[in-house]
Amino acid sequence: MRPDTVVRTAPGAPARRTTAAVAGIGVRLPGATRLTGLLLPSSLRAFAHEAPEHKQALAAATAAVSAASPRTPGTAGATATVWASSTAGLAAYAETCADIPKAGPGRVSPRRTAHSAFTAPATAISVGLGLDGPYLNLTGRQDAGAHAVTEAVRMLRRDRCVRVVVGGSAATSVWRTGPDGDPAEAALCMVLQRNAPGGRETAIRPVHRARWARHGINAFVHSCLARMDGPADRLVLSASAADAPAPDVLAPLCAAPPLRVEERFGDLGAAGGVAAVIAAVALTADHSCAEQPGSRVLALALGSGNAVAVEVTSPRKGPR
Repeated sequence: MRPDTVVRTAPGAPARRTTAAVAGIGVRLPGATRLTGLLLPSSLRAFAHEAPEHKQALAAATAAVSAASPRTPGTAGATATVWASSTAGLAAYAETCADIPKAGPGRVSPRRTAHSAFTAPATAISVGLGLDGPYLNLTGRQDAGAHAVTEAVRMLRRDRCVRVVVGGSAATSVWRTGPDGDPAEAALCMVLQRNAPGGRETAIRPVHRARWARHGINAFVHSCLARMDGPADRLVLSASAADAPAPDVLAPLCAAPPLRVEERFGDLGAAGGVAAVIAAVALTADHSCAEQPGSRVLALALGSGNAVAVEVTSPRKGPR
């Protein structure tokens, strides 16, 4: 995976920015249904399978689109969908396979098979909200969720759309149990658009993508420091127990201790990368909880030897 290139220009020349503005956020997480709820401790881990994963994803996306200001009628440009999923609906697929021999193929709804596909969340969002595309689905571990955010910004930068509905989802399943932590359920979504005039909205900028396993996490962290627009006030990390770096490795990034998604919400798989970015957005907002806020927060997602870093900047503090 090739790292993103940060373009440096001569003074007075227009800089090619790779930022996007956060227009709306939707959170569907046990114990947290609003942005500030991400910063409050919660012992809840699952929805008790109250709805399949694709419906949880659609609910989060609907909330994010509703929170975003409506587009001006007649505005040209598409709305894209980028989604990350690590469960691939295997639990529903296994149930379908078990029911077909018992009931026969004619008595099992064909919708169940479609909803068990790994593209089910992205498809449900695109069709349910009438989005015109393009749409992209990613699967993997924590890095896939943050990678989805970087791809969403790339689509905006290349004028493939004017808005992107980007998020991630995970459902509790026996397929996801393992030594890396308790599996958890969630669906989190953002609506991104080109930067608003005057920088009145929280900005997201992809900082770095790399195979950190090649040169080590220390080299990746220092590379992130060099590529950021300023020193980080806070750090949000999403990584499995096996991939999480030692605290002293992250110490050079900021004075405040990192907020780790898996310790706060449980293992969300690919959705953990999205949760890290959205939690970073929450930390840049004004709130009254005990968490220390920051006007520049770095969201870092590690998984399967890959690392993705995203810088989140409050409108209260622009790039230097």
